[in-house]
Amino acid sequence: MCTLLCGLVAFAQPYRGEKLSRGMMGVPVENGMYLSWRMLLDDASDIPFTIYRCTEDGQEKRLNDTPITRTCDFLDQTADLQKSNRWILKSDNKVLAEWSNKGGNCLPYLRISISRPTNDTVAGMEYSFSANDCSVGDLDGDGNYEIVLKWSPSNSKRPPEKGFAGKTYLDAYRLDGTMLWRIDLGKNIRSGAATTNFLVFDFDGDGKAEVCCKTGDGTVDGTGKVVGDPHADWRTWDKESPTYGKIVNGPEYISVFEGATGRMLDTKEYIPTRYPLDGWGGIGGNGGNDNTGGRSDRFSAAVALLDGKTPSAVMVRGWYGRTVLAAWNFIDGELKHVWTFDSAEPGLEKYSGMANHSVTVADFDSDGFDEVCVGAMTVDHDGKGLFSTGLRHGDALHAGRFVPARKGLQVFGVHENEGKKDFIKKCPAVAMFDGATGEIIWQDGLGADVGRGVAADIDPRYEGAECWCGYGGLRKCADGSVITEKKPNSCNFTIYWDADSLQELLDHYSISKWNWEIETTELLFKPEGVVSNNGTKGNPCLSGDILGDWREEVIWASKDQTELRIYMTTIPAIDRRATLMSDRQYRLAIAWQNVAYNQPPHLSY
Repeated sequence: MCTLLCGLVAFAQPYRGEKLSRGMMGVPVENGMYLSWRMLLDDASDIPFTIYRCTEDGQEKRLNDTPITRTCDFLDQTADLQKSNRWILKSDNKVLAEWSNKGGNCLPYLRISISRPTNDTVAGMEYSFSANDCSVGDLDGDGNYEIVLKWSPSNSKRPPEKGFAGKTYLDAYRLDGTMLWRIDLGKNIRSGAATTNFLVFDFDGDGKAEVCCKTGDGTVDGTGKVVGDPHADWRTWDKESPTYGKIVNGPEYISVFEGATGRMLDTKEYIPTRYPLDGWGGIGGNGGNDNTGGRSDRFSAAVALLDGKTPSAVMVRGWYGRTVLAAWNFIDGELKHVWTFDSAEPGLEKYSGMANHSVTVADFDSDGFDEVCVGAMTVDHDGKGLFSTGLRHGDALHAGRFVPARKGLQVFGVHENEGKKDFIKKCPAVAMFDGATGEIIWQDGLGADVGRGVAADIDPRYEGAECWCGYGGLRKCADGSVITEKKPNSCNFTIYWDADSLQELLDHYSISKWNWEIETTELLFKPEGVVSNNGTKGNPCLSGDILGDWREEVIWASKDQTELRIYMTTIPAIDRRATLMSDRQYRLAIAWQNVAYNQPPHLSY
């Protein structure tokens, strides 16, 4: 449920670190051009907007007789879309934004041309590339988001798999398709969802976002400069070795790159090292341990405002047993290590085996500082353990104000419980716990193994959110009681798409809505010619409030891999709210969405 203040959402922790433009976008519809733009956090609740149109460079024509004060959208039903048009958004005669289209060139999405890397070979085998995860940030300080895209090779690997993986590239694009740079992460970064994460954020507060990620010898920045030794090859070439094709030796780095140019700004040794290789085992992933890089090369990452104001990069290594978090600040052009949390340290044993394939960040204990939750454990802003629930490793992870009757935030997750050991039989398949204390609110399915779960407000009859997973039916988040044995047919991402305050369901390349009256899922939107990411996980390249009003957009890649497409809802709005990017927890979620097993963003309220 949303708390309104002066017509705008009162965010629990507002984020004012970005000075965004209006993000105006137009989408052709059957009866005209649908226009949508951002409401900013500092806007008056009744700020009036007026829309003008110029056709073929003619005179400006005012389109709305009375100012728009209730929503941040407008449908122009009089435009001739076969002609070139330019729409101008004004308030009190001040130009705020413009949107143009060329005559007859009206697409139902924003098209961003991308440059697919050419096929390459490794160990005698050819591989190709596909557009994978994206993130956004204002790389050049103009108030508009740019897109950072990861190109994933067709032979990417999971950490336990032997064999060679191709390179991973990071590209940056403006929304008009202008390519800004390409970073080649090089042969010494093994490609895969568990290993290649990247953070896009304004870490130094100069109004321009940087890119932070793990690098290796031979990483090439956007200007051609090489990190470390350009000739080093730390991959295992011995076909008889259990680490064939893997990288279990050599230096590891963390680097920050300038957002506008891709130029490397600073590089430091990655914390922690991978050693000892057999020091990362534990519960989850079929349990056990190894000394072949299967456990040591499991990574996630996030951005957190650990002091309440400074964005820190928090790099996570290890999921199933030992888990290490290292926090870094980027100040005056230099990466500075802040703290390290290591579950292998004496007294922290209860934090081992508690990390997910995902991560979430929020001010869980309401002290003004962000904490990092990596699943069944949370690390406080100062690098000390806040709590461990003992619920063990899992995949899906959601944090938000799911139970309004309770104070603060709650965390919903599902858990892997492979094996027959007694303590595994006591672990739940699904649980809800208090984000500040770790108190388990409810749990179910002792000993069962569940890989996916979602928490979202999809039924208006009950206060707060609902949740569902592979075990049981649709539940109330408040107490876990089952509403119905039926549940949505997807258990993946959520999205704000239509005009109400409920969330919709995003899965592969379709958007659906749960009809609580007849207990079925109904398709709302399914574009043609696009593909989803990450195999059966069916993720978009990115979903979030990227453009337009407070509702969310989706980025998918075209089937032919020549473009990214940003889709925006054309359902007329019924209210106005500040951009969701104004909510600190939500903005940080967009930064970590691409890491490991992608998860959808949630608001703090």
